Amino acid sequence: MITLPVIITYIAILISSVLLRCLKLLQSIHRRRRRNASLDYNRTILVDNHAEQSKTQVTKTMVVLGSGGHTTEMIHLIEQLDPKLYSPVVYVVADSDGTSISRLKQYIAQVQNCNNKDSGAITDRWEGRHPVENESPSQQERSNALNKTYSNSQSMAAVHRLPRPREVHQSYTSSILPTLRAIYHTYYLLQQEQPDLILANGPGMCVPLIYLIFLFRFLGVSSCKMIFVESLCRVQTLSLSGKLVYPIVDQFVVHWPSLKKKYNLVNVCNVFVRHEEENAVLAKQVKEVGKHEIRQAARKYKLQSSIQRTI
Repeated sequence: MITLPVIITYIAILISSVLLRCLKLLQSIHRRRRRNASLDYNRTILVDNHAEQSKTQVTKTMVVLGSGGHTTEMIHLIEQLDPKLYSPVVYVVADSDGTSISRLKQYIAQVQNCNNKDSGAITDRWEGRHPVENESPSQQERSNALNKTYSNSQSMAAVHRLPRPREVHQSYTSSILPTLRAIYHTYYLLQQEQPDLILANGPGMCVPLIYLIFLFRFLGVSSCKMIFVESLCRVQTLSLSGKLVYPIVDQFVVHWPSLKKKYNLVNVCNVFVRHEEENAVLAKQVKEVGKHEIRQAARKYKLQSSIQRTI
């Protein structure tokens, strides 16, 4: 006969096992983040076995697009990643976001036009990353001009829409049900796509996504890595989304060195901001090659090497 003390003992053992498993996972993540945070981004040798494997193995990347400035920043982040390594790409946007995908398509079209005028060739930077989703007839007519040069299905990237867990300025109590609904839809999306890498930069929609991935890794059913890139406008403090995911992501990237003084588990990456300590090095290189080429090469290497250390 099972008595109450026996039941309590079993529950205590179960809770202890769960806590120990969670602590081990967090320790593993934090140990790796401390090591990456101590590395100099100017190093040319990747210091991780996974990084060496990523040179030959493709990584299915799920990109979370937020409205407004988040989308603009993410577009430039994606552009720095080698499409031969980070492919295929899957976009995730909010169901109420009507601008992010159209803005992405417009940007790709502008890049294409610029390359056609300059060299007559379409850049391969966006190969396999042109977004496509189910559209109404009127929307499809407006996007046909943008899609016509990407008729090959291999050049398309799927777009998925998820409900927002919380609207801007919405109270926390009233956002409980929308958050549960967002978790429900996010769960089925992750089961469907099974990405190798999550790349997010601030929208609250990424919080349920990242926590579900952490849960899957806790259960041992996923090895997906999570990278959160803080918004460029965050100079002194982290965003609410950043504070929520800071303890559990595999890599937390900021743009301003002032944040590293407060948060020791962050990486400073100057995709948008060139820091003072790099000016002297870049000044010497400008004499040999063009200034524009140096900036592009530095931005591309710093972000890509940072992500390769994670995956």
